[in-house]
Amino acid sequence: MKSDVLENPVKTAERRMTERRLTERVKNKWARIARDRLPSLRQVEELNLGPDRPYCFAIDLRLSDIFPYFIYMGDEIARFSSAYPMGDPRREKTLLDAAMSKMDEAALNRHPVEYSDIKKLDNGRRVAFRSILLPVSETGDSVSHIFGAAKGRML
Repeated sequence: MKSDVLENPVKTAERRMTERRLTERVKNKWARIARDRLPSLRQVEELNLGPDRPYCFAIDLRLSDIFPYFIYMGDEIARFSSAYPMGDPRREKTLLDAAMSKMDEAALNRHPVEYSDIKKLDNGRRVAFRSILLPVSETGDSVSHIFGAAKGRML
């Protein structure tokens, strides 16, 4: 009797990745290490996020002022991070800014916050996106960092 693993290893790997949403996969991995407490940034950084890591970012809330202080930004999410000055109407149109709009909620409630929306870009194209913001604590008491993931697709 032949096993499916030997006959079709690709199909077996696909079955392991049953959740198709990036935000759910990242949140589920965060939840496994959280277990009724906030994980440390080191624990989150050690997660095996595989192909999801380029869509992730981390913000140090202690060093953030007017702008978030990014300590990590994956290559794919960096494409959605056009920097516009405060007051510029285009600033609200970047996907990364939209994803981070719920950052305070995640920090104050100490729970993951999911956000999805459709944004119209400067060129008139529309992008549907989902994001997840996950609170992280270096002390175990207060939220010191936000770890997030976001992904968009053109409509």
